[in-house]
Amino acid sequence: CYENNIFKGVTDTMFMPNNTITRGQMVTVLWRMNGSPEPKNANPFGDVAATSPFVKAIAWAAENKLTNGITETTFAPAQAISRQQFLTILYRYAQFMGYDVSVGEDTNILSFEDVGEVGEYAIPAMQWACGSGLVAGVAQEGGLALVPKGTTTRAQAATLMMRFQSIFVKNT
Repeated sequence: CYENNIFKGVTDTMFMPNNTITRGQMVTVLWRMNGSPEPKNANPFGDVAATSPFVKAIAWAAENKLTNGITETTFAPAQAISRQQFLTILYRYAQFMGYDVSVGEDTNILSFEDVGEVGEYAIPAMQWACGSGLVAGVAQEGGLALVPKGTTTRAQAATLMMRFQSIFVKNT
């Protein structure tokens, strides 16, 4: 991810793999993967300053319907991104890029012990992530879990992006 300019360090010499990735960082990763295009529309969220390092990425992600805000006017760029939010944005990005996401349509995620915690909006993304091999679940005492409301670390995000690239991008 670093070599392909998808992820950068927190500083020039530190990656901080165990830190959580934020909502602003997540859309910036996708924006970079897409060549850092200039957004056509202004940033629609009042909590993203014009001087924010994420402003162009957030405006681009919003105009391409990759993400919604926490509300219609709030994006929460510094908020740690949950696993279900991360996978939903990645799923929408895959659709945006024209990748085949049909594998999730028939994927049964009911065997995961915490499937009831998955937000309704995130069910197709979770099915796709499991069916495509991006996510296999997290081992817990009672079995495998999706941990949809858990946060995503920078290391986990980099791993997911590496898997995404190898499964989808190389096949196009």
